[in-house]
Amino acid sequence: MSEDAGGAPPVRFLPIRVRTMPMSKTRLSVALCCTLAAGSAFAGPSPQTANFQVTANVASSCTVSATNIAFGAYDPADANATAPRDANGSVSVRCTRGTSTAVAALNQGANPATGSTCASPLRQMTGGATLRLRYDIYQDAGRATAWGCDATNSQAVPTFTSSLTPVTLTTYGRIPAGQDAAIGSYTDTVQVSVTF
Repeated sequence: MSEDAGGAPPVRFLPIRVRTMPMSKTRLSVALCCTLAAGSAFAGPSPQTANFQVTANVASSCTVSATNIAFGAYDPADANATAPRDANGSVSVRCTRGTSTAVAALNQGANPATGSTCASPLRQMTGGATLRLRYDIYQDAGRATAWGCDATNSQAVPTFTSSLTPVTLTTYGRIPAGQDAAIGSYTDTVQVSVTF
C-alpha cells in the first residue's frame, strides 16, 4: 500500500463482530419459575383461613341486700310485759357460681349497750337522747343462736350453684319481754357484711 505525501502509513479500520449467547432452555425455565414463585409467595386458593383465641376470666364476687325488721307496736304495760315481741327480716346474698366460702356477719348496731361485743352483741334501738329498747337478732326460728360478727356466730352461706339466684337468709328478731320502755319511736341500724 502506498504512503501519502507526508510519508505516514494509512489508518486501517477493522470490523467488530458482536455475538449474543443464546440462553439455554434450562436457564430460561429456572428464571421463569423464580419469577412466578416470587409473585405468588403469599397467594393461595380461596378461601384463606386463620385462627385466633377468645379469652375471659370469671372472678369470685358477691352482692348483698337486706330487708328491715319491723317489730311494730311493743306494749310493755300489757302484752309484752311477759311475752317477747318477734319479727323477721332477710338478707339476700348472690355470689359467683362455685363460691363456697361466703360468710355473712351482722355488726352490733349503731347503739350497742355497754359490754357488747361481736361474740355477744347487745343491740339497742334508740328513741332519743336516753331512750333505749333492747332487741336481739338470731340465725334460727327458735331464736337460740345469736347472729353477730364473730367467727363463732357469723352465718355461713351455702355453696352457690347459680350466679343468678340469690341465697336468702332470714333474720329472726326479738324484743325481750318486760322492758320498762317509755313512749316513743325507736330505731337502730345494723350493717351486714359478706366475706368470700
